[in-house]
Amino acid sequence: MKVSLIFTPNRINPHYKPVAFRDERLGFIPPVSLLVVAAIMEKEGVEVDLIDMEAERLSHEAALERIRRFSPDLLGFTITTLSFHATLEWIRKLKQDTGIPVMVGGEHVRIYPFETMSHNEIDFCIIGEAELPLPEFIRAFREKRPYEGIKSLGYRKDGEVIIDRTLQFVEDLDTVPFPARHLIRNELYENILTRRKNFTAFVSSRGCPFNCAFCNHNHQKYRTRSVQNVVDEIEMNLKQFGIRDFDIYDSTFTADRKRVIAICEEIHRRKLKVGFTVRSRVDVITRDMIDSLKAAGCHTIMYGIESSNPEILKRMNKGITPELVMEKVQYTHQSGIKALGFFLFGFPGENRETIEDTINFALKLPLDYALFSILLPQPETEIYEYYWKRGFGDYWAEYTLDESKDELIEFIDTGVTRAEASEYAVTAYRRFFFRPRIIWDRFKKLRSFGEFRRLFSGAVGILAGNDKKRS
Repeated sequence: MKVSLIFTPNRINPHYKPVAFRDERLGFIPPVSLLVVAAIMEKEGVEVDLIDMEAERLSHEAALERIRRFSPDLLGFTITTLSFHATLEWIRKLKQDTGIPVMVGGEHVRIYPFETMSHNEIDFCIIGEAELPLPEFIRAFREKRPYEGIKSLGYRKDGEVIIDRTLQFVEDLDTVPFPARHLIRNELYENILTRRKNFTAFVSSRGCPFNCAFCNHNHQKYRTRSVQNVVDEIEMNLKQFGIRDFDIYDSTFTADRKRVIAICEEIHRRKLKVGFTVRSRVDVITRDMIDSLKAAGCHTIMYGIESSNPEILKRMNKGITPELVMEKVQYTHQSGIKALGFFLFGFPGENRETIEDTINFALKLPLDYALFSILLPQPETEIYEYYWKRGFGDYWAEYTLDESKDELIEFIDTGVTRAEASEYAVTAYRRFFFRPRIIWDRFKKLRSFGEFRRLFSGAVGILAGNDKKRS
């Protein structure tokens, strides 16, 4: 059996682009979820071709030719909320040209399986985590057996959509195979935060133990991989692929202090000369954690700061104060680790004054990087429920069913419009990145011409107001 897994260019509906200025000049992150799916399939004896159309810069014709040469039995795609119809457009084209059955997966599919399957181009869908249902499906598909009884699977039978919405969770994440990175050209992947072009990303946990009102990662049970398993993946990538820079993509890598320190000590014990980036809340990270991260090779910590307004932070369920943010970011800066701050405009209670205060706060913090985004309520979040109860309805269900539904999602209970918040975000980027201190710090920390090139390209993107995003 052969399967082509395809990561399509994520052209997002222009109404909903966060102002993050991310494009190909700032690099690409490997499609980790598809790489894990590939590894699961390979364990079942499936021959897999992973096509990253974006990183490989493949046209429709080039991707189609590669699919025809490989002659797969199944096409697989990941679908996200914001890029749903862009991905569906690619699915429609490729299926029309090949006639090959299509399977999709992803968080959006888990939330809206019937709406997803309403599109006839899609033949199968996986509901939730793929590790348990996928092997069973592969065996049934290969042997042409009925799909009845396979949990967490959607399929068609006699013109009817059949979906088992049972959610299955992998309790022991150490049993999940490492992403099949041998299927991609790892040298294609880089981003503005990495110090080396040949880099990758991975997760060391699933779910999140916290309850931010704008995030849906807490719907899953929080589970972690063992210290040994995490460092084994780092070591394997270093030795097998020469990868020395990693983005640990956990929502909150620092949720468990003892585990973080143990991972750092194990990296140091094995004498692995690597660099990596993590994400953290400011209220859980401690000075000894920062010191351990620095010693192990961490070069950047990303903090969810969001706002400087205490009332808005309370509504977001952040559990932090501006004073605590300043303390933790200052210590991070003093330790020699770069700090990135995430900021979010448009939460209920927001107005021009609160946005301006947040921008000024970002300028006062010793941050190396900042990302200013615009609120877009996502399914299964507290803020989405807030909008729903105020007559907003289930927008994303309607959007999934009807690609013509593209009207602007306007803010609720704010003193600023979405368009105004977007203008503030552009201003915030320019004020933040084009200060003498930031420019001088960048040049002092440059380690190579390649890093200079990436930095210069990113600056051009900001000045041009380019906000393409890879989800």
